[in-house]
Amino acid sequence: MQINKHTLQVNKTAHYASYGELSDSTKYFWFVLHGSHMLCEQMIYKFEGFNPKEHFVIAPEGLSRFYLKGFSGDVVATWMTKQDRLTEIDDFSIYLSDLYEKYTNQIPKGCKRIIFGFSQGGTSAFRWMYKNKVSYDKILAYSSWIPEDLDFSKSQTPIHEKKIIYTIGKQDQFTSEEKRALLKEIIRRNGLHVDFEYYDGMHRVEKKQLKYIFKKHIMV
Repeated sequence: MQINKHTLQVNKTAHYASYGELSDSTKYFWFVLHGSHMLCEQMIYKFEGFNPKEHFVIAPEGLSRFYLKGFSGDVVATWMTKQDRLTEIDDFSIYLSDLYEKYTNQIPKGCKRIIFGFSQGGTSAFRWMYKNKVSYDKILAYSSWIPEDLDFSKSQTPIHEKKIIYTIGKQDQFTSEEKRALLKEIIRRNGLHVDFEYYDGMHRVEKKQLKYIFKKHIMV
């Protein structure tokens, strides 16, 4: 039996969370992408203690939701799967650009724009910035992967022109010596400039480490 598969573009309601209030007092604009099996508000919680008058945080949520445990329980989201991955990348890239431009067109002069991606969110951020031209000041890749199939010399966003801040816990259960070596080879091959920041921790965003990264690499 022959089965023909097709695609059809439709309107879809996307979800995102925010922290702070965008105003003339805003000094830092954060665009924060969560990891797989998370929701957008979980990333917002990581900014507890950041001054909402100076920090405005937007956390978009992946377009695909599912039950964490089979058919019931908590609902979580993801950015992409291996099934029809290229279409999902196209979809979330359009979504992220629309949301990003909605707010960056309003930020005051001198406000720093930070792209922050955790785990799958970091990988998705690199794919989005590869496909679309994005104006930014800092990239924070937190326990994430830099896609090895991309040639960043062809990227719409000149990612190789600015340093990437990369932080990861030494006890991260999703990494290994082999993966770290491959990541460094991807960085070398693409001519990327990366500041590595290792710390004691697992595969999760630590509030203490986020504040450390902010003070050392972003606040200055």
